[in-house]
Amino acid sequence: MNILAPVSSVKEAEQLIAHGADELYCGIGLGALKNRQGNTDREIWINRRESGNANIPDLESLSLLVDHAHAQGKKVYLTLNQPGYAQDLYGEILAFVREVKKSCQVDAFIVADPGLIRMLIRKEPDIVIHVSSLAGVLNSSAVLFFKKLGVKRIVFPRYLEAETLKKIVDRAGEDLEYEVFILNDGCMFEESHCHVSHQFGGAFCHNPAWRYKLIPPEEGGVLETWKLRNLKIAGETFEDNVEELKRWQWLGIKNGGGYIGAKYPLGMCGLCTLPEYRDMGITSLKIVGREAPLSKKIKSVQLLKKVLDYQREEHLPDEVRDYARRTKGARMLCGSGYMCYER
Repeated sequence: MNILAPVSSVKEAEQLIAHGADELYCGIGLGALKNRQGNTDREIWINRRESGNANIPDLESLSLLVDHAHAQGKKVYLTLNQPGYAQDLYGEILAFVREVKKSCQVDAFIVADPGLIRMLIRKEPDIVIHVSSLAGVLNSSAVLFFKKLGVKRIVFPRYLEAETLKKIVDRAGEDLEYEVFILNDGCMFEESHCHVSHQFGGAFCHNPAWRYKLIPPEEGGVLETWKLRNLKIAGETFEDNVEELKRWQWLGIKNGGGYIGAKYPLGMCGLCTLPEYRDMGITSLKIVGREAPLSKKIKSVQLLKKVLDYQREEHLPDEVRDYARRTKGARMLCGSGYMCYER
């Protein structure tokens, strides 16, 4: 299984490859595509991240990054992963893809919009497409749909359990490549179906301090609210569930509040599922966080490589899981389950 790392500069690419990354993925901040309607120019992000530190600044930098990676025998994938684009932007995106193919020779484009995927493959038959997790591929029918379009890889959403993934892969076949999330960022909902704005201070759903209250039914008023708050479901009250939600927000969504464990970053993790991923034929393990500092990216690559190397020594699955927990250095947090992609 390959280590897939996020990158936002040539310098980062050099460091991440040196520490064990097999593949890199990035966005590009070429400015925004323009959607001209009437007399108004509306900026459209070309990928899921706004222009800034999360993106390669321009085509020249991307070309240098790709050249360096290819010289080391590594691959680079470029994101065009908005869940959907206005169809009148397809022509501009196609022109951009052709320019990238000509000047940079990236190894694949990561795309979520089914219409854009269909158009790109029809216009550029030799193009390699990876279906982004933003496409919400949650079952085998979705995989088979994209397979029919001619894609090469499926990037699964972050919270699909290994048992479900195995059923999907068994039905879809081994001729596709499959990619799963392995370290770092979580999401309160299924990201591909989320329309919460992350601007103006961040998404409200990421805030552990957010206050929740029960709205009483019209009949009963305060008394009904008291009954609901004290009603125990599976042994837990409303307040118990809110506290549990906030705990998960802090550890899984906010990556432990940004803190680092004994040595490696806290946050969402799938290291304990590596034996299952290996057995079902997963191609790549995705480290999340294009916007993260280089130090966190390096530590994430080092952590994943260490556990993968241990697994390759033919240790038993339980031994791999125990080693992963010991290496991450957060046994109590691992035991809580709040940081597990495999819930």
